[in-house]
Amino acid sequence: MSSLNLVFAPSPILKKKADKVNNIDKETKRLIHGMYDIMYENNGVGLAAPQVNHSVQILVMDCTDRQDNSKAKALINPVIKSFSKNIKAYEEGCLSFPGHYFEVSRPDTVEISYLNIDGEERTNIFNNFESVCVQHEIDHLLGTLFVEYLSMLKRNIIIKKMQKFKKNISKQKV
Repeated sequence: MSSLNLVFAPSPILKKKADKVNNIDKETKRLIHGMYDIMYENNGVGLAAPQVNHSVQILVMDCTDRQDNSKAKALINPVIKSFSKNIKAYEEGCLSFPGHYFEVSRPDTVEISYLNIDGEERTNIFNNFESVCVQHEIDHLLGTLFVEYLSMLKRNIIIKKMQKFKKNISKQKV
């Protein structure tokens, strides 16, 4: 069981641009492994460090059916280098917004440069659902939430529901 906890919206850390990682040390690697634990425990396909209360540019993702852990990836300081003109709508969810799913349109292919967990520079092309996942998580690192792609009215309704959800959780903990 991980010592990290999910941060639920609304929360200031989810709206803040995360800091670059300057040193991939033991603590950074421990954070990444803890993020995998949280992501898998909550049946997620991606998780950004701000979602576990760490404002650093780290994301983890695994868009497989969990049979093949070799597809699990940690991206440190990811940058979108290019994206396709082809836009596709996918239904997205978010561990910081449990139970809420919305259709969001994004480029269906992106090229991302990043550091891996060993500090090696990498460039990968992500397609289809992996492209959606990596863009969603990079948005988290930039302080952008997926509800910001919705109308103001829908966004406000969801934020009110999340405020109520957080109140109920804090009552349960007392």
